[in-house]
Amino acid sequence: MAKTKVPTTFVRPDNTAVITCPHCGRQKTLQALSFKGHKHKLKVKCACEQIFTANLEFRKKVRKNVNLRGTYINHSQNERSGSIVVRNISLSGLEFTSFDINDFKVDDELTLTFTLHDEHLSEISKDAVVRDIRHNSIGCEFERSGDYAYDGPLGYFIMS
Repeated sequence: MAKTKVPTTFVRPDNTAVITCPHCGRQKTLQALSFKGHKHKLKVKCACEQIFTANLEFRKKVRKNVNLRGTYINHSQNERSGSIVVRNISLSGLEFTSFDINDFKVDDELTLTFTLHDEHLSEISKDAVVRDIRHNSIGCEFERSGDYAYDGPLGYFIMS
């Protein structure tokens, strides 16, 4: 039996989510505030009698899983530089891995440069701040991330 992909539903700013049945296409709007912070995977029974699972995503920006090679310059550590692999990206930040992962600290200021896998092979350079350090990845927030709209190469890439 083929495993069905669990659909992801983004929660709107008004804390509602529109769940779409993968079997019949019916949609239902639900209040999602009570799920925030603890339960993101829901078991849903549609009017067509089919039962499916839906994930609620509370992120403010869409995040795309990627595998992009790039470089960093760590301005907080004497301009130290090296290679990175971007694992996921949004308009407000990204997550990457690096062989130098143990050298990063929260609040380090970085310049990250990477090439998108779009038709123009767009080179992106972003100033970022390290916000989270995990066992095998670094989470960064772009500086001035609120200034960017979906109309640039990065926006088009994320939404494609």
